[in-house]
Amino acid sequence: MNLSHLTESNTTSFLFNTLKHCHENRVNIYYYVLNISVFVIFAGIASYVLYYCYTHKLSAHERERKNVKDQEYILSKIRYYQEEHRERNSSGITNLPTIR
Repeated sequence: MNLSHLTESNTTSFLFNTLKHCHENRVNIYYYVLNISVFVIFAGIASYVLYYCYTHKLSAHERERKNVKDQEYILSKIRYYQEEHRERNSSGITNLPTIR
C-alpha cells in the first residue's frame, strides 16, 4: 500500500518542533503563574495573621486583669476540692454520708 503524504518531511518536522516549543513555553508560563500565585496567597495570609495578632494584642491593664481573673478561678477550684476532701474525711470510718 502506497500512502501519499500531503506535506514534506521537513515541513512536518518543522511543525512538530514549533508545536513542541509552544508547549514548553505554555508549561513554563503555567509554572511561573502557579508559583507566583501560591506565593502571593501565602504572603497575604501570613501578613493578615501578623496584622491581626498585632492589632488584637492585650494592653498591660487587660493582661493584669486577665491574670487576676485566672488566679481567682484557680483559687476557687482549689478551695472547692479542699472542702470536698474535708467532707469525705469527716464522714467517719465507714464513709457513709452524714445527715444534717
